[in-house]
Amino acid sequence: MRAAGCLRRKWARAIGLALGLISTAVGAADRPNIVFMLTDNLGYGDIGAYGGGDVRGAPTPRLDQLAAEGLRFTNFNVEAECTPTRSALMTGRMPIRSGTSRVPLPGLPQGLAPWEYTLAELLRDAGYQTAMYGKWHLGETPGRMPTDQGFDEWWGFARSSAETVNELQAGWSAEIAPAQKIQQGKRGEPSVAVGEYNYAMRPLMDEAITKRSVDYIRARAKDTKPFFLYVAFSLPHSPPIPHPRFRDPRRTDYQNVLAEIDHNTGEILDAIKAAGIEKSTIVVWASDNGPQTHLGPGFVYGAAGDPGPFRGEFPSAWEGAIRTPCIVRWPGHVRAGRVSNGIVSVLDFYRTFADLAGARDRVPNDRPIDSIDQADFLLGKQERSSRESVMFFYERDLLAIKWRNYKVHMVVREPSRGDVRVPGQSSITADVVTPSFPLVFDVTNDPKELWNIGPSSTWLGRPLAMINMEYAKSVKQFPNLEPGAEGPKPQQ
Repeated sequence: MRAAGCLRRKWARAIGLALGLISTAVGAADRPNIVFMLTDNLGYGDIGAYGGGDVRGAPTPRLDQLAAEGLRFTNFNVEAECTPTRSALMTGRMPIRSGTSRVPLPGLPQGLAPWEYTLAELLRDAGYQTAMYGKWHLGETPGRMPTDQGFDEWWGFARSSAETVNELQAGWSAEIAPAQKIQQGKRGEPSVAVGEYNYAMRPLMDEAITKRSVDYIRARAKDTKPFFLYVAFSLPHSPPIPHPRFRDPRRTDYQNVLAEIDHNTGEILDAIKAAGIEKSTIVVWASDNGPQTHLGPGFVYGAAGDPGPFRGEFPSAWEGAIRTPCIVRWPGHVRAGRVSNGIVSVLDFYRTFADLAGARDRVPNDRPIDSIDQADFLLGKQERSSRESVMFFYERDLLAIKWRNYKVHMVVREPSRGDVRVPGQSSITADVVTPSFPLVFDVTNDPKELWNIGPSSTWLGRPLAMINMEYAKSVKQFPNLEPGAEGPKPQQ
């Protein structure tokens, strides 16, 4: 069930619709369409605008152009893994609060609770059309699919692309572990399987996501109602297998995948331009977490994902895992060519989009919302980000807190170097270390987090303790949800 605040909002909306009195802070004609493109495990240093591109043998001209036309964040913070970042985007809440703070194994309790009020629900209730194509990773059972969580329609897959290699493994059978399905659904109807997301489909997935996104833009461009389109690409997540059209034998598959990502992004941008809605559409392009630098034998020889100037890979709280590219373009509103190193979190799009959609009053007040409204920052009405800090959890562990230019690690996850690690194996196998004293880094002066300044920076304990105490206070009032929960437990 939803809490009373959500129920009140739904009643208010129903009354407003009946009377034709739904009000917004801006006129309907001024509310932007929103196209949010999210890549899967792409590193900070993978694309040209962030130091990659030509440098690593995979030019990304369309993404570089997009960065030149909009605002490029250099301190954009996500979560340690796929599911937590997608949860943060959809709810504006730290994933630890929603029981979604790590990628769950298939079959275990998982997914966004039906009680959560997602960004898609908020925008739909504000008069937007909503659609999602690609990777969901926030639930795989009825009641937790995209069309149960605010999207009018969706097409894609519910879990991870890593499962496409199952059929290559000795001992696998569909009876033991059925192949993941490609599904589609419409609001009010159950999602249905329309194919298998198997090894043969792996290189074709992003082309299919792109085509559906382009078709949606063409179909909705002239509607009087704005739209929210969430494009969740599957690449470059392992296995990074490019579409045959992009397979250049002179390059690694990972380089070819970067070229494909750039092309597909361009296809969507071209559709927006051809539809004549560039000036009325805010485009966001980002990655859900840092790279997986070891992709396994048979998929890559040489370099894979690149964290750029940072240390680490997912799932950890090193900058290389939680700092990714993010570009925002809205012609005539977001200044072209602007670059900011202010702290911004994926959480912040929840309140920011609510503001731009004229729906700030729809943000729930019956639960902690960790999102910060960055609309004035995006629009250039203020030069500095409105965020000073961000917390990073994984499972139940508080890994680190970033505050201003400092980062304090309480728990460290490192790629396992013990006997359990096979050469070329993903760093998902990790050693977890709790230092006797937290590690402290000045991530502006020391982006690779090499020099621990903890012994000389004990004064940082005060601001960090205040952040932690504020979080603890909120949890006492609003306990975190367990994985797979329907919603908060009834108060005793």
